[in-house]
Amino acid sequence: MPGPKDKRSHESPLSRRRFVQGLGVAGVAATLAGCGGKAPTETDASAGDSGDDGTGDSDAGTATETPEQIESVSRATIQELAYVTNQTLPVLPIMEKLAQSFQATDSWNVPSAGSDKMQVYWPTSWLPRQGDWNPKEGSDEQRLTFAQWAVPSDSQYNVWNGTNDGEARRAMFDRFMRYNLATREYHPYLIDDWEIDGTTVTLTVREGQTWHNGDPVTGQEVADHIKLDLYNSGGAGGLGPYVVPDGDMNAIPDRIRGTGDRTAEIELANPVNEDIILSLLAPVQLRAYEGTYGEFVQSLDDAETEEERSQALGDLTDFTDEEPIGNGPWQWEDADSQRTLVTKFEDHPDADRIDIPEIEYLYKPNNSGRWQSLINGETDGSATLFMPENQTRRLPDYMQTALVSRHWGMGIVFNHEREPVDDPRVRKAIAHVINREAAAKNSGAGTGSKIGVTYPSGLTGEFTGQVEGHWLEGVVDEFDTYGRAEKQTDEAAALLEDAGYEKQGGTWQKDGEPLELPIKGPAGFSDWVTGVETIVSHLEDFGIESEPVMQDSATYWGGDYIEGDFKLALQGWASYDHAHPYFHFDWIYNSGDATDYWNVPTEYEAPILHDQVRDSETVTPVDLISELATPEE
Repeated sequence: MPGPKDKRSHESPLSRRRFVQGLGVAGVAATLAGCGGKAPTETDASAGDSGDDGTGDSDAGTATETPEQIESVSRATIQELAYVTNQTLPVLPIMEKLAQSFQATDSWNVPSAGSDKMQVYWPTSWLPRQGDWNPKEGSDEQRLTFAQWAVPSDSQYNVWNGTNDGEARRAMFDRFMRYNLATREYHPYLIDDWEIDGTTVTLTVREGQTWHNGDPVTGQEVADHIKLDLYNSGGAGGLGPYVVPDGDMNAIPDRIRGTGDRTAEIELANPVNEDIILSLLAPVQLRAYEGTYGEFVQSLDDAETEEERSQALGDLTDFTDEEPIGNGPWQWEDADSQRTLVTKFEDHPDADRIDIPEIEYLYKPNNSGRWQSLINGETDGSATLFMPENQTRRLPDYMQTALVSRHWGMGIVFNHEREPVDDPRVRKAIAHVINREAAAKNSGAGTGSKIGVTYPSGLTGEFTGQVEGHWLEGVVDEFDTYGRAEKQTDEAAALLEDAGYEKQGGTWQKDGEPLELPIKGPAGFSDWVTGVETIVSHLEDFGIESEPVMQDSATYWGGDYIEGDFKLALQGWASYDHAHPYFHFDWIYNSGDATDYWNVPTEYEAPILHDQVRDSETVTPVDLISELATPEE
């Protein structure tokens, strides 16, 4: 998430339930069919807005009968939060982002661009590990070549240092788990088994997992990595709110511990929905080799005062790990000013599946250099890279482009303490006026990497069909599209008139004052600039005075945005890199951005979707979010 750091709080007590391992929603018996990477088309956009979608003033809605196929209380709560969001629009989701990922197919076998195997973050890291990226028969290729941002010889691999974390980390360190965005499945990796029993999370290291010097990976090192994350964040973000909700760093040594040669335990302050815990654990890359980081862990565990802890943390964050001992399928070899080289580690558990002796990372500090390297065949692929259509047309025929869901995207946020956007009728009118598909198409610059949101509801997963096909299954007809691929000016006009506005001389006015809605945003986000220019044109065509006010990053993120000096502003509307809806609703209603900068109210008036979830049209979303974090019995 760009911009100011999220300051979520999680204070409600949580109870427990057990999940079906590997699924993203409680009680789901099987993965949805047809969730592969189907690219959006103009036909899809039209279909999304057809039929009886209730595009009038949905404040007047009434409670609906609960569909019979609700699979769990969590599913019903997710749908209820989505409905509240859809009916009140605390933020206006505009588009969902897809990452472009590139793979050369001239000398390499790789899965097809639309396959489920591509729907993981960083496919260039996972595919070679799984044996799904290998030389074609008869090819003499011995080395995969990618790019990196920092000067290789200046890179280091202490993730808690925060500077120049080398790109080769993706090959040298294994993640705890792999998560497939298309199927919503968690797959074991460095952690090959996990169990959540009440407040105790037990993690088991994959058998045969070793460090590159031959030392076995231990449960204590897994615990140590989690500890260092908690100490470095001060308990904020990640697992912190669930382990040390009161910020008591002295509790960390007792709540995070190695319990066996291959096991680690996390003691949560309260039981938590397994999906939330797995979402936070899965992307962790294990770095905390005892021989390198053990002394830092010990110093932080032993610190008795804030001063001692600050000194110990400073020692950790100042340390540079220039020749790391990793645990992944490739090990550190060398680096100079132009490239980093890693070589296959023959004792990795997946070594027999891997047919790539070397990976090198070339110094490419800007997008244009990366584009040119893909075009001329200097590099074999890129994990994620925005490449506009005028450049993708230059790619050789053998360069495949896949699109990977990022579960995030540009949205419009409102300052709820500023008129007139404190009025939901005005927010809804804005939504009806904007053609989100056009804004997404223009923002994507012909790449197809942006999708207009069909149902503004806080739910992501449009690309893999999960919004209609899973999260809103059975209730989708109750949700308002506000016109995804059209400008619904009649509906917008009716809402503004109801709010006391009238159109005079082509401009909407109230008490003789024109309706003015400038949109502020960061000038450095070129795709957002293009998208907001499209949005402004729609508002002006309708008679709302608007303009893009694009500022340099320091002025925007460090000034107007955090000071709430806006009516409409640009920000991501979902929680970056998380797929589960809990994180998105928590971002919209409970993050520091939402409460401090957008000034979202604590209560909303919205019609009821599921009467077993709530019995009043007055709703406090953070209460539902807490319920969503609560495991089912």
